Amino acid sequence: MPPAHGKADSTDHLRMNNSSVTPHGANLAYIEAIHDQFREDPDSVPAEWREYFAGNGESADWAEGQTARPSFEPPGLFRASGATASGTSPLTESASERLNRLVRAYRVRGHIMAKIDPLGRVPSAPPELDPAYFGFSEADMDREFWCETLFWPGPMKLREILDKLRTAYCRSIGAQYMHIDALKVRRWLQRRIETTHLKIELSREQQLRVFSRLSDAVVFEEFIRRKFLGAKSFSLEGCETLVPLLDLAIEKAGDQGVREIVFGMAHRGRLNVMANILGKSPAAIFHEFDDDEPEKYLGGGDVKYHLGHSGDWETANGNKVHLSLCFNPSHLEFINPVALGRVRVKQDRVNDRQREKCMAILIHGDAAFIGEGIVQETLNLSQLDGYATGGTLHVIVNNQIGFTTSPYDSRSGRYATEVARMLQGPLFHVNGEDPEAVMHCLEVAMDYRREFKRDVVIDMYGYRRLGHNETDEPSFTQPLLYRDIAKRPPVGEAYLEHLLKLGGISREEADEITESRRTNLENALSESRKDAYRPPPQPLQGVWARSRFHGGPESEADEVKTGVKRRSLEQMLNSLTRMPDNFNPHPKLKRLQNSVRGMAEGKMPLSWAAAEALAFGTLAAEGVRIRLSGQDCQRGTFSQRHAVWHDHENGSVYMPLQHVAPEQAPVGIHNSPLSEAGVLGFEYGYSLDCPDGLVMWE
Repeated sequence: MPPAHGKADSTDHLRMNNSSVTPHGANLAYIEAIHDQFREDPDSVPAEWREYFAGNGESADWAEGQTARPSFEPPGLFRASGATASGTSPLTESASERLNRLVRAYRVRGHIMAKIDPLGRVPSAPPELDPAYFGFSEADMDREFWCETLFWPGPMKLREILDKLRTAYCRSIGAQYMHIDALKVRRWLQRRIETTHLKIELSREQQLRVFSRLSDAVVFEEFIRRKFLGAKSFSLEGCETLVPLLDLAIEKAGDQGVREIVFGMAHRGRLNVMANILGKSPAAIFHEFDDDEPEKYLGGGDVKYHLGHSGDWETANGNKVHLSLCFNPSHLEFINPVALGRVRVKQDRVNDRQREKCMAILIHGDAAFIGEGIVQETLNLSQLDGYATGGTLHVIVNNQIGFTTSPYDSRSGRYATEVARMLQGPLFHVNGEDPEAVMHCLEVAMDYRREFKRDVVIDMYGYRRLGHNETDEPSFTQPLLYRDIAKRPPVGEAYLEHLLKLGGISREEADEITESRRTNLENALSESRKDAYRPPPQPLQGVWARSRFHGGPESEADEVKTGVKRRSLEQMLNSLTRMPDNFNPHPKLKRLQNSVRGMAEGKMPLSWAAAEALAFGTLAAEGVRIRLSGQDCQRGTFSQRHAVWHDHENGSVYMPLQHVAPEQAPVGIHNSPLSEAGVLGFEYGYSLDCPDGLVMWE
């Protein structure tokens, strides 16, 4: 039986009795690795382990993706007393076994003690994070231990191990990842968390950049509040670190090869993001505050914090990234699938099968993320073939409050992120008043997204300095909370004090940066109030400007001829009945093929399903992209369509509509989850960037 380090025949960490294996609780990490290996390939583990797992009711042909708790894992691993799984005292276990259990406790529960709340509220420490829970006393603190599950060189004193665990898991970032089934992913995250302690050392240049971006956000909010008294702006105050976070996210994405980013967000902080990230002119924003007739120039009369915007960004390394912020009149989360649909079509258009050239960044509110069902529907799309986009960065701007509702009245779990655990990905909870922790969190999150092409969630804790909007009085219902908030200095000031202690930046430099921001905004306000000022026009751009179907205002035009010659339709029908050699259709489908050939020959009337297939096929042959999605749309809910054939012998699939012409446009017909809002939003988003296509949902 190979031990944790893979050396043959060692039984240091296991007890064997008559060829059976009885694991100690302390070997949990090692045993989990063997168990995961068994599930992937039973023949890759020794016979003793195969017998053991089989003896516990596990089949060697374990279904992919199926999960179950190993029988040897204690059903209550973390108890209120020090009893082990067998009911014995932890003192009957070896010290190394107890240490392994302590390490696992920090990986599973350390996030609870993390100082993620800027208001200083920390929950009571779980008892299993106390070394005494596992039988360690003060006398053990200076004993040296080897711990095979850690990445640090040893041996180390127990005191040093505890300090490293608390640094990695209990400072400004609380990381949740032990719910992930894939061992490879867990080990990747453990290495990043435990070797870097989720802490980044910023150079002077990086410190200046973070402080400058914080100043952009802070000064913008202060300026609007002073200059437009009583106006609604849905301020970002209390969570301004969002701006440097997005700044670094774009820089990182550009260096990773991303060339387009689609943003989706609600109203909170939207104006700040448009001005300081998307590059919208502050003068245009200020004009919208003063404008009594928004319909005259904007065209729709929608409020300023619903509008979208786009712009170009050049990273420090010279990479160009196009940014698009989706308009969002819903205020909450419905924009999420719309943004993802836009990302998918941008990838499809350039045949980016690896999903690397475009990504989505979705910015959520904490109450809406846990409360809106559209969030779950959107998350569920992330790994489906017809909807995958290569991983989304989710950022929760956690105000720790809804409109007036506290978390304990709005969710049943500890965090607003509970719904995201379904994705089998990491959840990073981070203190928004520690910009350096936020930056490091972002680094790990972006690398994870790139490495595994999966969604990742950053839950950035802050607070809402004002009410839900600037006319609301939050202390009506939250007097104690807002008493604490009133004592908090702006996050920019707190970070500046930190930088001054480090000596990387002087007070004079900081004042110059802040004052230059105020001056720029004053100039923009003056410009916006000139009589001759008009917001810059927004003509059709990008694919809409280049498309043969221009869209825009309706104009007079000759009626388009849509007819197709009979001979072409006959050939199309015949092509829709052809199949690859050695393909074995269901016997009933053979009869369907014969009937379609009869329609081509004029022997039978054309059916509705055949007419639909002709419409799709002729459009695709003319270069029009086709995308259809729905719960059962490949076969058709009533077995009428059969757009995708399944080989009756081996299950392989074939879509005739993808083979109707040599230079045809792509045709995608995707079965969807049983979702109404999520899939509808996705397809709507797909259509927004697909002027040359026919996009449908049924």
